[in-house]
Amino acid sequence: MTAQAGDTFPNSIAAQKSALRSLLRKRRSSIPRSDRRKAARRAAQVLLKRLPPRCRIAIYLSVHSELSTEPLCAALLRAGHKLSVPVTLRDWQMRFLPYDRNTAIRANGPLRLPEPVARRPMRSARHFDVILLPLLGFDASGGRLGNGGGYYDRALAGARTGRQPKRIGYAYALQQVEALPMDAFDVRLDAVVTERGWQRFPKHF
Repeated sequence: MTAQAGDTFPNSIAAQKSALRSLLRKRRSSIPRSDRRKAARRAAQVLLKRLPPRCRIAIYLSVHSELSTEPLCAALLRAGHKLSVPVTLRDWQMRFLPYDRNTAIRANGPLRLPEPVARRPMRSARHFDVILLPLLGFDASGGRLGNGGGYYDRALAGARTGRQPKRIGYAYALQQVEALPMDAFDVRLDAVVTERGWQRFPKHF
């Protein structure tokens, strides 16, 4: 059953988001490890079938209970796609660095997330054909609930005019809710991929 934000959470958008984050983290963490591995393989297969050849893709390196991107990264590289991964900077900005099988990774940046050791060449969101976004929740209109840092919202704010990357969420199906509280600056998704398939939103991919 999906959650209805307006029925079960406080009135302010910030309070609703906070309550939903807590709920959805618990929901995601409850998935058994064996089911997580199966879901990651299925979701990777779904996305691979949808991509044109040799895309430039910004992909995140999953942590904790996130839908694992490890099998997806391997499959995308085998298929000839060019990958980059995010780096978080101390001015609350995000850029992207090239990633392949030989990239050295360590916990870095203000969030201590896995990032490449090498710091060049940094790229902005405009560089990519597709940006794969982590999330805690999504809804049927393409709303996305992130972890609260706003890094992806700021990174994609500069890519809203001219050539725009396709914004694809990557998540477990149980992370869908009926309706998310949204601020004006929140980035919406073009599509989402889960272990159950591909879902397009009003701005079709």
